Parts: sequence; C-alpha cells; structure tokens
Amino acid sequence: MNLEFDILKPQRALAGYVQAIWSASVKPDTTQTVRKQLLSDAGTGVVFILQNEVQMDGEWHAPGVVLLPVSILAHQVCLPPGAVMTGVRFHPAVGYQLFGKRLEQLLRIQDVHPLASSALATFESLQTARSPSARISTLYRWVQALIEKYEPQYVGHIIDQPAGTLSQRQRERNFQKWLGITPKHYQRIKRVKHTLELLRAQPDLTLSELALEQGFSDQAHMTRECKQIARMTPKQFVRKRNL
Repeated sequence: MNLEFDILKPQRALAGYVQAIWSASVKPDTTQTVRKQLLSDAGTGVVFILQNEVQMDGEWHAPGVVLLPVSILAHQVCLPPGAVMTGVRFHPAVGYQLFGKRLEQLLRIQDVHPLASSALATFESLQTARSPSARISTLYRWVQALIEKYEPQYVGHIIDQPAGTLSQRQRERNFQKWLGITPKHYQRIKRVKHTLELLRAQPDLTLSELALEQGFSDQAHMTRECKQIARMTPKQFVRKRNL
C-alpha cells in the first residue's frame, strides 16, 4: 500500500483530551496522490506538515504547523508522493481551550501565535524523526506538556451527557461557544460518524436495518443525513471503501 499510516490512541490522563496521535506518509516512488475522505467528528486538531505540500479541502499547504477548525463536515486530504505529515486529534471543545478561541478556518502557526514557541520547536524535532513511532513519541511529549501547561477543563460530560447540573440554555451556550453548533447538530454529526464506522467494519449490513438501529426514521433519512454531513451516501461510502 502506498500510504503508511500509524495511530496511537492515548490512555489514562490524556484520554479525556486527545482522540489520537497519528503519522502518515506516502512512498516517494509511487506515481499517484493518495486521497482520503475524513469523517466529521466536531473535534479539532493540529497538523505538522513535514515534507512536500499537502492539500486539505482543495487548498495546498506548505510544510509547517496548521491548526484545524471544528470539523462539522467531512473533508478531503490529498497526499502527493513523498508527503509526510503527523498530527494530534483533540476531543470536541478541547481545541477551544488550547487555541484560545474557536477557529472558523485553518490557521498556520506563525511566530506571534501563543503556541508558536513549543509548536515550531516540535516541528523542527519532527523533521529529524526517521520513523512513524519516533514522530508519534515526539508529539506525545509535546501534547502532554501542552495539557499540563494550559490545564484545559474536562468537558466530555457536558458534551456527551444531556442530563446534568447545567440547564439546557447553559448547555446550548457552551456548545455555541466551543463548537459553533447546537447540541442537536452535534448529535447528528456523532450519529453519522458512528453509522459509517459500522459500515466500514461491516460493509454487508442491510442499510434499512442499519438506519433503524441507529435511530433514523428510515433509510432515506439516513441517506440524506450522511450525504449532508459526510458528503456521501452510505452506498457511496461502501463503494469507496472497496476501491
């Protein structure tokens, strides 16, 4: 396979803040650009582009450190031959606390950014790392120090559990501040992602039964939601998986 992809899902202390730390590279001698459709998850992330330009949502980005906005829709990443990138994926609302604000679009870290000192030093270290495991270890140490420094509040219980000490209005205000969407919209994103992940693992599932099991009113409703949020229907998703 032309794409080498490695992923670490942190345990213990980091698990409440970080979904994954990953490394991706495309062999230099391949002739084709690797294209990947990434499902939306309402999370944010930091990407370190180490070698060659990489295309994200139709725009090419040179090597450097890029902060990702809240993922509301699926997006495409294109890695040309020789591309190397690595990154951290945060749980919903964590990025807001680390970045200092909710991002509306991709943001390249420059010298004046609060994270510039540590992020750009880590970028230099990553460029000398010669293996996926070395890159992931370097990023693990960076994000661990980042969490210790900024001490973001753990808000998973507010995001994923409607019943709690907050009123519905307070919860909606938090969602708007952190994610820019309503709790209902978040649940839609979460349901579509879970539905397509089930299809990825079990592509022979009957779509009509899957729709009812996942709480859609019918298969047509599931198809509309997937097309709107994941930018493809369940059938298209299965076909793409088999390419």
